[in-house]
Amino acid sequence: MGNTASNYTVIRVTPTLSTDAYADNDVFFNATAIPNAVIGNGGCSKLIGLSVLNEDDVAHDFDIVFMQKSTDLGTINDAVGSNSKWTNALAKAAGVLGVIKIDWSDNVVDMINNLLFTAKAGDQTGNGEGFPMLLQAEDDSSSVYMAAVSRGGTPTVAADDYEIILHIER
Repeated sequence: MGNTASNYTVIRVTPTLSTDAYADNDVFFNATAIPNAVIGNGGCSKLIGLSVLNEDDVAHDFDIVFMQKSTDLGTINDAVGSNSKWTNALAKAAGVLGVIKIDWSDNVVDMINNLLFTAKAGDQTGNGEGFPMLLQAEDDSSSVYMAAVSRGGTPTVAADDYEIILHIER
């Protein structure tokens, strides 16, 4: 059991990915819960840092969209908005909180068999845009959601190749 007196937590989430190749602007992964992102239903916390462990070991840019409600951006591995998902009305209803750009050309460490990307508050390279970001849960939930859009496309990956590591102040 961790230090319950701490105002900080690290939450690790592994989104489900398609094993087919992605094109630019495809849905990289759909609404994925960040469990207990806030303390108590309807709570608010602050995202102060984010890392991505890439076990595929191939750089692939994507944008992570944070939302209050579990809302899909489209069909995984199809264009954003595919199958009438992510319309203007759905985007508003999702309670979008912000976006973090994952650009592997900056802030990446090659760990030989995998890559580690870290964005943090105060980062001036462009990758830290959006920090800090407030994470507000819905009234009946302590979870916040994230989904991602592929930028530039990527070769095939395994379904669990990416772990998103969220640094949260609550």
